[in-house]
Amino acid sequence: MSAPNSYSVELSGLDGTNPLGFLAALGTLVVVRNTGESTACLRWVRARTWTPVLDGLTTNSTPHLCALIAQELKGKAVSAEAEKARKTAQEAYDQARKELKREKERIKKEKIKEKEDRDRAFKKRVQPLEENADAKRREWLNALKDAVPRPELALGVRIDCTAAEYRNHATEFSQDGDGAAREAIQYLAAFGSDACVEDGKGDLAVRRIEATPFCFIRGSGHQNFLDTVRELVTKVTVDRVRNALCDPWLYSDEKLSMRWAPVEDKRYALTDVEPSDEGARTVWMANLLAYRSLALFPCAPTRRGLGTTAWGDVEEDRVFTWPLWEFGAAPDTVRTMLQLRELREARLDSAGLKRRGITAVFRARRIRFPPKGANYKVSFSPARGLL
Repeated sequence: MSAPNSYSVELSGLDGTNPLGFLAALGTLVVVRNTGESTACLRWVRARTWTPVLDGLTTNSTPHLCALIAQELKGKAVSAEAEKARKTAQEAYDQARKELKREKERIKKEKIKEKEDRDRAFKKRVQPLEENADAKRREWLNALKDAVPRPELALGVRIDCTAAEYRNHATEFSQDGDGAAREAIQYLAAFGSDACVEDGKGDLAVRRIEATPFCFIRGSGHQNFLDTVRELVTKVTVDRVRNALCDPWLYSDEKLSMRWAPVEDKRYALTDVEPSDEGARTVWMANLLAYRSLALFPCAPTRRGLGTTAWGDVEEDRVFTWPLWEFGAAPDTVRTMLQLRELREARLDSAGLKRRGITAVFRARRIRFPPKGANYKVSFSPARGLL
């Protein structure tokens, strides 16, 4: 229940049947709470579609609310000197990686037959380049810490840190103890777990942590998950926040998409123009707000690998299932609802969910196209109503 003198604001631009719209609504709740609106809650109303409403606010002024949200989304100011140092360090690291890759390819092309000769060649020619690349990576990550608006973005350009790097970040955040560091730990928990690493060649120490299934962009089209978030922060304006929350989406923003809107699944068979010519179109602030919702989607190791809140497998498909509710829910309540085991079932217990206050459930598949090969894109399918 809302406080006696609290206010409500309807976010008419968001559609709860769209994965991006749902995530953006949850992200808005998280951000609004961070602005000092400590009693803010979220509920859904059914009109033309399912629309979110924020209750428990100290203002009913949408412009004022959007200004607060925009200010919080901007995060820490980054100086020009820090950004220049980050760019220089990243270029040096990228160059070191290229040199290492080229030398490995040269040795492979030489087709050295004897194993001892191959090992000798790698030790003499590759090992120094590996050490140099590792040193350049450390320098880049150190420079990145001062050039990110939010601390969790210091992991890199994407979620590909090693288990040791993940633990180091978590330790640093836990020792800092301030609000930003505590929140950063929530995002680390949403990114993955140091107990779950991807299959790969080589020792465990050089394998990367398994990323959350929300990580749809991993380098294809020169787009990376964390780097995209960092760039989205530079696009924050009050007008863009208001347009995302209150107006029909025009998908007029170019690139910088997390690919969470089903409409962004563009393939040759589904469009009358070449997808690469048309370019990616999205809603920047909806993507940034949706990213902030990940604080409510922690991961944990399971017997089958990385488990992520609201994700499951149904008929060999990786699926994201989310509920909608008509009572005011605080972030902790939302997190609990998202983790309900009943939502992961192939067939839902409608009566049981309604007793919990859940009035609608939607599910979308995680689509990879093409299914095989290194150059692929990931998108959501259009959502299907289950309740």
